[in-house]
Amino acid sequence: MSVPIIILKEGTEETKEKEARMQNINAIIAITESVKSTLGPKGMNKMLVDSIGDVTITNDGAEILKKLDIDNVAANMMVNIAKSIDDDIGDGTTTAVIFSAALLGNALELIEQDIHPKPITHGFRMAAKKSLEIINDIAVKISPDDDKILINIAKTAMNAQDIIGVKDHFSELTLQAIKHVKGDAKDTFSKVGNVLIVKVPGKSLQESELINGVYIAKERVNPAMPEVVKNAKIAVIKRKLDVVKTEFDSQIRISNPADIQKFLDQEDKILLDYLKIFKDLGVNMIVNNQDISDKFGAFLAREGIVAIKNLGDSDIKAVTKATGAEKVADLHSLSEEDLGFAENVKFEKLANNDYVLFSGCKNPKSVSIILKGGLEKLLDSAEITLNDVLSVVAKVMDTETVVAGGGAIYIELAKRLREFANQISGKEQLAVNAFAIALEEIPKTLIKNAGLDEIENMTELRAAHKTDNEKWVGIDTISNKIEDNFKKGIVEPAALVSHVIKAGSELANLILRVDRIISAKGSRPPGM
Repeated sequence: MSVPIIILKEGTEETKEKEARMQNINAIIAITESVKSTLGPKGMNKMLVDSIGDVTITNDGAEILKKLDIDNVAANMMVNIAKSIDDDIGDGTTTAVIFSAALLGNALELIEQDIHPKPITHGFRMAAKKSLEIINDIAVKISPDDDKILINIAKTAMNAQDIIGVKDHFSELTLQAIKHVKGDAKDTFSKVGNVLIVKVPGKSLQESELINGVYIAKERVNPAMPEVVKNAKIAVIKRKLDVVKTEFDSQIRISNPADIQKFLDQEDKILLDYLKIFKDLGVNMIVNNQDISDKFGAFLAREGIVAIKNLGDSDIKAVTKATGAEKVADLHSLSEEDLGFAENVKFEKLANNDYVLFSGCKNPKSVSIILKGGLEKLLDSAEITLNDVLSVVAKVMDTETVVAGGGAIYIELAKRLREFANQISGKEQLAVNAFAIALEEIPKTLIKNAGLDEIENMTELRAAHKTDNEKWVGIDTISNKIEDNFKKGIVEPAALVSHVIKAGSELANLILRVDRIISAKGSRPPGM
């Protein structure tokens, strides 16, 4: 008789084959249910309450997934893939999650029919490859200067119900902001961070505006400094403007009171030497990411030079990009070429907070959107939406390809994949058809979230995609009509759809190839 060989520690648990796959897939489906109802312009919001009671209300999939405390490896893998899409495109996380879960749910049904995962994963790879070929073939090439298409892209990406009424205004703001920071090379997406969004409670969203410059939440070092500086010559430095203290302890005995004054005079001389450097260069504005002493602040105020201190790296970067200044650590090396310029520097209060505005910059590579609104939660929601829209518009400028939204592209892909499945044999055919069904889950969810009849509208959508001329027919959940969404201006980046398909199929194949879960003693069983 054979003797069993035990190689795992006592208490280790094993989950095998179908049960292992079922646990992983069910965990992913459970996470999907938390964001599924947010998809589309009529999607619902989620209220997230953290451990200290802070409340976030949003319908942004990436924000929801970021806030969830997930304790499951498979579900975390899906969340990470969704986040990667948000990092690469700026939108589409909810779509990716829905597609991934639908793909795995369909695969589970095939496994329950005793189909081995190998032909399923092979079929998924075939379907994903074919889908990407179809997207490349039918995607519409646009010009990065086509403002009409870019405005429509922005409107389509603007799903938050809170800002539906200002979609036109916000679309214009985002497009102009991206145009300001756009360079000559196709790397606009990497420059989205150069658009600062400053939230100002009060007034209405319609009064939000784009500033050709930078707003920084800082006040003057000394209240006697000017509130407005015209034709500002700006020095951006990264060193303390104070008398440098020694790094060791020492004692000095003073027998003559006059010696005390000599020490104070020596300190003043050091600070006056700093002041002379700025005066000789005609500097009238100092931006420092470190401290400025009160005494030196008083010296600057006396000369009519204004200064702000202790700026963070992101604020310093915004100022340098907007004004053209170079950051300098050694004051003695500061030169005319290092100085930045702004026609106007103005200190003002916005909703009881102190801000400094740099405007009239020469060829600014950093701009600000002043986001106004009556409620803080409304501003938070609008900020998340604006960041997504800025990213999507920038990505389209770089890739220059778009497809129709409102589920049109997914219905067309599903139709063509079914035609493709008829050309192949074996169990892979079932997998390709399962892939097509998973793609249809996205328009189906849009229809459901809009409160429309799912069966009736899906049947009508499939029937509408008869010829290539009807490939852009989708659902407009604002008007509740099925028509050519490209003509209606409901468009999205082709790169987004490609990312969703690649990410979803890769995750499905990875999960399906796991046939055993080995849990160490004391660990929580996966999927629980």
